[in-house]
Amino acid sequence: MTTPFTLTAPREALLATVETALAPVERKNTIPVLANLLFDAGPDGSLRIFGTDLDVMTSVTAVMEHSGMPEKGITLPAALLADILRKLPAKAEVSLRQASRGGQMIVTCGRSRFTVQTLPGEDWPRLANRAEQAVTFEMPAAKLNAMLAAVAFAISTEETRYYLNGAYLHATGSGDEGRLVTVATDGHRLGRATLAAPDGAGETLPGVIIPRKTVTLAMKALKAAGPDATVVLTVSDSLITFAMGPVVLTSKVIDGTFPDYARVIPEGNANGWRFDVSPMLAATERVSIISSDRGRAVKMAWSRDMVELTVNNPDQGEGQDTVSVEGGDGDDVTIGFNSRYLGEMLAQIQAAGASSATVALGDAGSPPRFTPAHKDTDEIETTFVLMPMRV
Repeated sequence: MTTPFTLTAPREALLATVETALAPVERKNTIPVLANLLFDAGPDGSLRIFGTDLDVMTSVTAVMEHSGMPEKGITLPAALLADILRKLPAKAEVSLRQASRGGQMIVTCGRSRFTVQTLPGEDWPRLANRAEQAVTFEMPAAKLNAMLAAVAFAISTEETRYYLNGAYLHATGSGDEGRLVTVATDGHRLGRATLAAPDGAGETLPGVIIPRKTVTLAMKALKAAGPDATVVLTVSDSLITFAMGPVVLTSKVIDGTFPDYARVIPEGNANGWRFDVSPMLAATERVSIISSDRGRAVKMAWSRDMVELTVNNPDQGEGQDTVSVEGGDGDDVTIGFNSRYLGEMLAQIQAAGASSATVALGDAGSPPRFTPAHKDTDEIETTFVLMPMRV
């Protein structure tokens, strides 16, 4: 006779594990088993809980008392189980017991009792490790999180250019000159972050495009891992895996060719300024109040000691503000930008901790290069490009 599956765990520990595992799971699914979490036996008697949407999979390993695990595991409804656990009393003990009638799991906590439907573990689709060459390296989780955060705002949401729907991770140079690079662009703005390549992430690292959803999930997991945690990355032509202790995120990569972004980053713009990020962001947000959905252009008239920002909306009126800047060599330039794109870029620079930045401008039709003021202790270097708008 088969022993029914049972599990007993503190409510907080089980809830945290379930919430981490269900991150990639979509609430609405045409394939019922994809709405479920897979419970499976891990090494040394531990428990593993998996969640997936077929493109990205999260696995969490936890030490929890359990027995009678089916050979292929068992699946439970992800959102429903999480909702139940959230409503149970704090610091309580939760028990899961497979019902004698097949296809049901009984969840009990004190006087509370729930019966939920299950599906067989063999029906749950895993992202299998494929027999292909992969590169594995280790780096601080906080640094990888910062590199992804620096470019995530520029990831395209246009499905027609699917190869821009992610962050491009690759390596450049070799030896002491080697750099690990993340890049994203939607054709209107571009963000790039570079870091001295960790051991093992040199010339053999395949360039891969990490999907937008995976970038979001990875940033959340990397942040949750803590400031001193490390992440082990395994990268192949079709899969990327982020391993952070008990949490493992595995994702397909976008099958496409990322454009030659280096051609977009200007090198010869001779008109330069230095500015404080906070007042520039505040002024951009103020004048953008009057912009319309159809016309988001903000005109920036750069002179040697100040920049004047103007937004003109024929239906609403005009907004104007000025910000003090430090001008170097070069001519005065008047140029237009999408105000939302400008604000999001400045907000990212501010969030990364840079209080000032420089901009190198060409003429009104040439893309400028924005560079946050990096400290000597900064290991990550970032660069941003915005395409100009006609104003």
